Amino acid sequence: MAKKIFILSTSSLLSSENSTERFGNDNEIVVPFRVINDLSKEAENYNERGRIARKILTYLTDKLDFKKLTSRKGVVQSNGSILRLETRYTDFRIPKNKIFLDMKPVDKHCLQIALGLKEEGTDVPIILVTKNNALRLNAQYLDIQCENFKEDIFPSLKEQYTGRIKCYARTVDIITFYNKSFFEKNCIIDYEKYKWHPNLFLEIKAIDGNDSALARYDASQNRIVKLNYENYFPYSQVPKNVGQKMTIEALLEKSDKAPLVIIKGCAGTGKTFQTLAVALEKTLEQHSEYNQILITSPTETVGQENLGFLPGDIEEKYNPHLGGIRDNLRILLSSKKDSSGKEKNSSKTAENKVNALFSKGIIQIQPIGFLRGRTIVDTIFIIDETQNIDPHDIKSIVSRAGKGSKFVFLGDPSQIDNPHLNENYNGLVYISEKMKGNDLAWQVTLTESESVRSDLAKLATIIL
Repeated sequence: MAKKIFILSTSSLLSSENSTERFGNDNEIVVPFRVINDLSKEAENYNERGRIARKILTYLTDKLDFKKLTSRKGVVQSNGSILRLETRYTDFRIPKNKIFLDMKPVDKHCLQIALGLKEEGTDVPIILVTKNNALRLNAQYLDIQCENFKEDIFPSLKEQYTGRIKCYARTVDIITFYNKSFFEKNCIIDYEKYKWHPNLFLEIKAIDGNDSALARYDASQNRIVKLNYENYFPYSQVPKNVGQKMTIEALLEKSDKAPLVIIKGCAGTGKTFQTLAVALEKTLEQHSEYNQILITSPTETVGQENLGFLPGDIEEKYNPHLGGIRDNLRILLSSKKDSSGKEKNSSKTAENKVNALFSKGIIQIQPIGFLRGRTIVDTIFIIDETQNIDPHDIKSIVSRAGKGSKFVFLGDPSQIDNPHLNENYNGLVYISEKMKGNDLAWQVTLTESESVRSDLAKLATIIL
């Protein structure tokens, strides 16, 4: 007899292509038969969720004995657990209450199965596994035990990886650091208490004086080294704080050394502005590193980009979602100065130049849903508002990286617009937590105090 019975909702089933084998070899996995309809609809989409849905449908229909799968005994999976499709309990009555009126039939069936199995008097714990908060509330109301899909749980907002630390050292060691451009980890006071992930940024202050330094942990040398671009101003833009200096360091580093950059921070900290400044510098200036700038931002359809009903080309369809990008480009192109210090472009001509960059293909829009099959080379690819991208779609984005490209993921994990995501589970947190500890990934989190907008905007970010 199984130790536990897990009932998988659609959201849990789509969490992984082998989601049914994630619950141990001594458990029974129950999938409501009505979930098949949801899988069929998802399978029509050419994104990561669609791929997972197609994979699971193939597994259920082609790899397993369907008669056994729909029987009470089910089938034994490769990991030893029992899997079965449940077709019963569709008429099982649940308490009449307004909380259940708007439930989808498949969600209602999940609850009916749990209640039906409980009524049979089994001593085995029955657990509903779902990422759907409304379904979880309904289950709790009916005294049904429920869990989230374990692989989807990431640290809380305050515990997420920031890519930077504040620390202390002796004045003499900081002076040595500036003279040699490096020093050993043990020069940091209480260095053992820190987790030394590759490319960790350090804000070092003297414990016995006023000296300070910015640095980075180089894991290949197991040393703390100076920033290479601390006094570099991309596209004539001077960094306004420590976080922006760290950001510029990650963005300016060569793509072979830093092909993946993740920048987190609340609105107004300059994530997008600094990224675009470096992108323009590295694309338009002499000895440019990149041939083009690709930009994407999730639409309200998140990954599926069902924008075909809108008039115009891709750029025109996407314009409502790229207002911040165009605003920043106009500012950058109107504030560029020539060698004499005069403004190179007025705000009027800056708008024309922004349009020219798009029309010439130097800046291009890239819908997430159309990435499959592409190999992106010699390009800086800016993925804005990553917190509103489903984690399933992150792999399909990063796997498009070709030689000479840098992928930059931007976002604020606390500003979630996608109803299926939250601050602990979204594309930005997913790639940040999965990639920390990798030499190729550089991360920076900009703090609320580093907002460079107006005092009112900064105040709103902190207290509202």
